[in-house]
Amino acid sequence: MGQNATCSWHDEKREIVFRSRGIDFADLEAFFCDSQAIVRLDDRRDYGEQRFNMLAREFGVVLNITFTPRAGRYHLISARIANRKEREIYAEAKR
Repeated sequence: MGQNATCSWHDEKREIVFRSRGIDFADLEAFFCDSQAIVRLDDRRDYGEQRFNMLAREFGVVLNITFTPRAGRYHLISARIANRKEREIYAEAKR
C-alpha cells in the first residue's frame, strides 16, 4: 500500500488509474487543500464504509476524486477528470 502525508492507496489501483486516465494518486494530495472543493457522500450503494466524491481544482484541472477516511488519511479509491456537468457545478459553487 502506498501513502504520503495525507493520502493512502492500493498500489494496484493506483497503477490501473494511472494507465487508464493518466492520473497518479501520488499527485492528488494538493487537491485536498482546495478551499472551494465540493465533497458529497457517495450513498448510491452500501460499500461497507463511507465513501465520498470530491470535486476539486488544482494545476488548472478539476478532478472528481473518490475517497474514504481511513486511519487518519484520505484513502483514494478512484480519480478522473471531471465531466462538463461536474465542472459547471464546481464553477457555480465558487460564485
